[in-house]
Amino acid sequence: MDAFKMKVGVSQEDDMRRAELIRSLIGPDNKLMMDANQIWDVQDAITRMKQLKKYDPYWIEEPTSPDDIDGHAQISQALREHGIGVATGEMCQNRVMFKQFLKMHAMQFCQIDSCRVGGVSEVLAIMVLSRKFGVPVVPHAGGVGLCELVRHYSMIDYILISGKIDDRMCEYAEHLHEHLLIRLRLRMLGMYCRINLGSLVK
Repeated sequence: MDAFKMKVGVSQEDDMRRAELIRSLIGPDNKLMMDANQIWDVQDAITRMKQLKKYDPYWIEEPTSPDDIDGHAQISQALREHGIGVATGEMCQNRVMFKQFLKMHAMQFCQIDSCRVGGVSEVLAIMVLSRKFGVPVVPHAGGVGLCELVRHYSMIDYILISGKIDDRMCEYAEHLHEHLLIRLRLRMLGMYCRINLGSLVK
């Protein structure tokens, strides 16, 4: 794997220590994403990420309240010169909020949550919007069954909508798969889909 994610936000000293450790382990060529889980206000997010930029973060995920579209736009603008993107969307319920995030350039990575957004049609509409604005879709996963669900959306995005794999990836968390009848499998460090009908999440 060539992309890794770490949690940030509670203690800047601890964030710096762990970021340095992780960067030393994964090397300079792999991606390091950071996830704040909405813990900061806008100015804190900007200040803290400027301090963490020395570890070359690829993005900051959910740096502030997921409803603060203007705040995300401010963070995106402030971090753009440092090459740090903003990833968000896992708490958004519909295409209207995604449209506003995209129009305000408040996200550089669109993180659809397949359980929060209301079904396949809504997901496809968001993916088409993301293509229009040139923002890659990187579905949110990690919870029970989410890894199994998002692989289909990533494949649909590649085959039918964006035609690209640049800046796109599928999140994978190695836990809780044992509770599913048809489990996600990795092959050659990539996910693959079975030919069974349905989402395969039971």
